[in-house]
Amino acid sequence: MKLVAATDKGLIIYAPTDGKWTLTDLAFVGLPVGAFHTDEEGNWWVAINHKHWGSKLYLSGNEGKSFEEVAVPRHELNQNDTVRSIWTIQSTYINSALKLYIGTEPAALFVSDNYGQSFQEITGLSQHPSRPEWQGGGKGSKNPFLHSIVFHPHKPEELLVGISCAGVFKCSDEGHTWHPANKGLKAFYLPDNSAPIGHDPHAILRHPQNHEVLWQQNHCGVFRSIDNGDNWQDVSDPNGMASYGFALAIDETDINKAWVIPAQSDDLRYPHDCKLAVYHTQDAGKSWQSTSNGLPQHTSFDLVLRAAFAKKGNYMAFGTNNGNLYLSVNQGNDWLTINQNLSTIRSISFVG
Repeated sequence: MKLVAATDKGLIIYAPTDGKWTLTDLAFVGLPVGAFHTDEEGNWWVAINHKHWGSKLYLSGNEGKSFEEVAVPRHELNQNDTVRSIWTIQSTYINSALKLYIGTEPAALFVSDNYGQSFQEITGLSQHPSRPEWQGGGKGSKNPFLHSIVFHPHKPEELLVGISCAGVFKCSDEGHTWHPANKGLKAFYLPDNSAPIGHDPHAILRHPQNHEVLWQQNHCGVFRSIDNGDNWQDVSDPNGMASYGFALAIDETDINKAWVIPAQSDDLRYPHDCKLAVYHTQDAGKSWQSTSNGLPQHTSFDLVLRAAFAKKGNYMAFGTNNGNLYLSVNQGNDWLTINQNLSTIRSISFVG
């Protein structure tokens, strides 16, 4: 198994050697990696978001030993509206064919059925009637961006996406028609707290066994759905600790277990009392407990971004905006420091 960190200065790859996780390879050194994905066939996909040259997409069929550049999505509705950045890459099989999906800024969804040689914009989402209501999603950008793509294993025609700031959108016809799925979410920053459009999901995960269960880390708390996103329930920490944040992990078997790494608030984006901690629930959010063994407990100003938290079995890992990388081999009870000298970590993945 490998641990892959996508950072603002390259792709950093670790592997266990003699009981320790050590650096084994570097790729795209010095370049801002915006997204990383391994598909069902073992291919590696890497998105580079150049500040000057725009977004680039690369494919490796040999686990990162070499890469080839492939096509970059282009907007079909407005050729002058270029893709500013790629936020997420996901894939699934539909009718025995591998489909690669790309989520971008400005918010749009693209699909390729030829391994990235060309992409088609899913215009049903881009042309949604609510589009004029979508807002800029952060980092000083005036553009909304699409950062989460969630498939349904038993309904290949169904797609669910998260857009900041617009909300959760769902379709059941491979992307032709979409409807908002934000019932029960809160948006404290809007005049209407329960408006159907304008929500800010930060991360969305579907449970791998009970596919009706979805978890969401949101700008306004932690939310959970037990009916495939039709209704959401606020399961934020009653004590106010596990609430605002970006990253989310869920247990592969127990539908009631989840982990988040919260910040103090949306305007104070650092850990509570400057003490870095991971919070977990075992009862679907009725109660939350913190674990911090091995994590800094003073003057920590780390923020964990959307895709920078991963879980695989007993292994968990997360990276921060300050370039700190932590690993747990016992589901977060204890943490080891892997590196403290990286640049901003955008995503974390366990591969193999």
